[in-house]
Amino acid sequence: MKKEIVITVRVDSEVNDIIRSLAKKDERTIAWTTRKLITEALESRKLLKSKSKK
Repeated sequence: MKKEIVITVRVDSEVNDIIRSLAKKDERTIAWTTRKLITEALESRKLLKSKSKK
């Protein structure tokens, strides 16, 4: 999926620290980690179809 929309959000320092920690642990960028978290939240609410991994 082509990424062409930029969303800017403000988060508190605790959320920032958690996202940065997850990104570092997974050796991913902060942007990738944040996209993944948003996607997982939307899938869990059945608002976005889950993309099955093979």
